Amino acid sequence: MDGSQKLDLVVVVIANLLNLILSLIFLNRVLGRPAWEHWLGYGTLIMAFPLTFIAFVNLTGRRSWAFWVLPLIMVIFLIVEFILDYWLKFNFRQSAWLGPYLLVYYLALFAMIGYAFLAGKSYGFVTLITYFINLAATFFSYARVGHGG
Repeated sequence: MDGSQKLDLVVVVIANLLNLILSLIFLNRVLGRPAWEHWLGYGTLIMAFPLTFIAFVNLTGRRSWAFWVLPLIMVIFLIVEFILDYWLKFNFRQSAWLGPYLLVYYLALFAMIGYAFLAGKSYGFVTLITYFINLAATFFSYARVGHGG
């Protein structure tokens, strides 16, 4: 396994961790545990650091644009998440900002799925499975408590 493949594997692991942590966030929202939801959110936010590093290495290593753009889409989402939920503590889920937020959220998740498929077909399918787990948790949470926040 060469260096690029190792970086790809790290991105795939992060993509799946993000899906699983996000699932736990939604489930904790239903269980009425905002402190857990908040701390799990930190687990997603720290993923911005390795993703930024990997995007930079992929860019400077002259890999195809997808290997540096796709991780940066998730980084952009994580920055937006940090600004809205952790820094400004803005209740955007009950405002017109929800639509653009969800657009960036799903675009970032799809970017991670795309990266996983670029890294390998089996990685892509595993990431797709964890995405559907995340989606099920999202729908369950929305059906029980709405958008929360």
